[in-house]
Amino acid sequence: MKTVDLRQRLNVIVLSIFLLLSVCLSGCVNIWAPLEQRAEWKFAVISDTQGDSRKDDNNSCINDRVVRAIAEDIVRENPDFVLVAGDLVNGWIKNGGTAYAVQYANWKEAMNPVYHSGIKVYPIRGNHDDGPERLALPPLPAHLEPPPGARAVLKQAFLDAFPEPYIPTNGPAGEERLTYSFTHKNAFVVGLDQYSGCQHKINQAWLDRQLPVKRKLHVFVFGHEPAFELKHKDNLSFFPQDRDLFWDSIGEVGARIYFCGHDHFYDRAMIKDRAGNEIRQIIAGTGGGRLRTFSGMYKDNQRIKGEYHNGEYHGYVVVTVAGQKATVVWKALMDQRMDAWQLLDTFTYSVSAK
Repeated sequence: MKTVDLRQRLNVIVLSIFLLLSVCLSGCVNIWAPLEQRAEWKFAVISDTQGDSRKDDNNSCINDRVVRAIAEDIVRENPDFVLVAGDLVNGWIKNGGTAYAVQYANWKEAMNPVYHSGIKVYPIRGNHDDGPERLALPPLPAHLEPPPGARAVLKQAFLDAFPEPYIPTNGPAGEERLTYSFTHKNAFVVGLDQYSGCQHKINQAWLDRQLPVKRKLHVFVFGHEPAFELKHKDNLSFFPQDRDLFWDSIGEVGARIYFCGHDHFYDRAMIKDRAGNEIRQIIAGTGGGRLRTFSGMYKDNQRIKGEYHNGEYHGYVVVTVAGQKATVVWKALMDQRMDAWQLLDTFTYSVSAK
């Protein structure tokens, strides 16, 4: 009798283990994975926080109210870090005579709640942080041209504004602390400057050396310009072959999202690489710049599948990583009181365990 009871108990135990493994294989976090691959964590993404009061002398060159509201809400979300995809300030254009160093000081003051909370901030440059576009757009009228040497001065002001020791210095020569990569828990993150060499290009040789060595579940890449054109003509698709090499390279190593800004709206679209990997281009240029409309017609509409678009509200992105799953939400600032937030887009993907 005791032998029968023992056998029944063993059968129950074996069945329980089998059911647990079945559930895990069907989508839950792998209980045998290292702790860093199982613990849930978050990061935020913002872009295009520049201001609109360009006619005023000595203006702040940022959208103070929106940036401050975003900073305060980021603190409530309590992410591990924030990615900033460029155009932090007005920079070189219509800045009312405000010195570049002062513009970045104003930005850091508006973001002070984030810094004060100990949340790391990783910025890269946008076109406003660099200088006039010289390839895709018509020549500027003389009164909008910055003074000689302005690009170098603006670049140095950006570097001086962000001396934080956690910002990596592993970028290519001439792009240190502008282009970089780092690992965080179960993710590999790449920030790409698109202005140090040729405008609208990245340093693909450097990126190719970085990507094969990543040994993390998730790969997140961010830059300022969209890889595929929507509103602005100055973007990575100005050099389509180089753009496709970039897209294929991040798809090959498992990146499923490219974050960017430049266009002042929120847009999520799926674009496959040439191997068929699905990558989302998420434009989050809603950090404070004047919002723009979009016709809904993608330039490369044979290749791009639009999934969600909104140009009505400012806001930012929060990404929650939980094991093999990542959930992306866009939080919109719904009213002028700067305190009403709503989740207007949600997207989730999963990656295969390494």
